[in-house]
Amino acid sequence: MENNFNSVIPLLLVSDVAETVAYYRDVLGYSVSQKGDDWGSALRGKANFYFGRAEGVIHSASCFVFVDEVDALCAAFRANGATIAEEPENKPWGFRQFTLEDLNGHRFHYFRFADGVE
Repeated sequence: MENNFNSVIPLLLVSDVAETVAYYRDVLGYSVSQKGDDWGSALRGKANFYFGRAEGVIHSASCFVFVDEVDALCAAFRANGATIAEEPENKPWGFRQFTLEDLNGHRFHYFRFADGVE
């Protein structure tokens, strides 16, 4: 059966939804919403993440986010207080990317194709 897959929206488990929503809004510049203490979301362009409150240990996720420009975005995140786990660099697999770690330990690899191919 032929079908279009339009997007993927990961559900990221977090210890505190309100704190996470505030971080994505204030530090990373996402538009956010929150539904009570157990559910939230963040949207910037076509990047969309859901947050669900979890008890106990949070197992971190790793997400790749395709962006137009890597270096300026990394600098803006850093200036807002984000933790940059890996600086921007050209990777052997053809990406220019940097890695950000959020307050729950989730890692986001913001990238573009190094050779301009999309």
